Amino acid sequence: MKKNVLFMLSGSIACYKACNLISRLVKEGHSVKTACTKNALNFIGAPTLAGLSGKSVYYDAFAQKDDKIEHISLSKWADIAVLAPATANIINKMAAGIADDCVSTLFLSHDFKKPFFIAPAMNKNMYLHPATQAAMAKLKEWGVRVLPAEKGRQACGDNGEGRMLEPRQIYEFLLEYLK
Repeated sequence: MKKNVLFMLSGSIACYKACNLISRLVKEGHSVKTACTKNALNFIGAPTLAGLSGKSVYYDAFAQKDDKIEHISLSKWADIAVLAPATANIINKMAAGIADDCVSTLFLSHDFKKPFFIAPAMNKNMYLHPATQAAMAKLKEWGVRVLPAEKGRQACGDNGEGRMLEPRQIYEFLLEYLK
């Protein structure tokens, strides 16, 4: 059975990897709707996401379409939610219950009877920072499936833990929920 996938992106160079995963999900017949922070649009354009998913991109928390409150209707529509890349900023906001953009608002309206995945992507110092580690632990307690981060060369030139998993690796984590 094909799923309704709400795929969210936050502002990281790893947005380019997310495009591969969105494309794969669509090719496999899943219905994918994308939402992103305004910072994500600094790395990937809304037309690219719309082209990959075949649907409009949600990035304004206060926009309404067809008289619907989008953050509620999208959360109800989704069978599974994925946030990739998940930056330190969005992870810490989610754990604090802050809803000041479309992605954090979608998180607060999420029904945790349905899976919610995040794939961290950030600099090694941001990843290992006590605030980020505590936020990820809190999100796990709430039922969020926090995927591991990879070690390796980062966009800033550092080498360490915090790289987002490759799309095929993220897909493997999603697979049991996509069937």
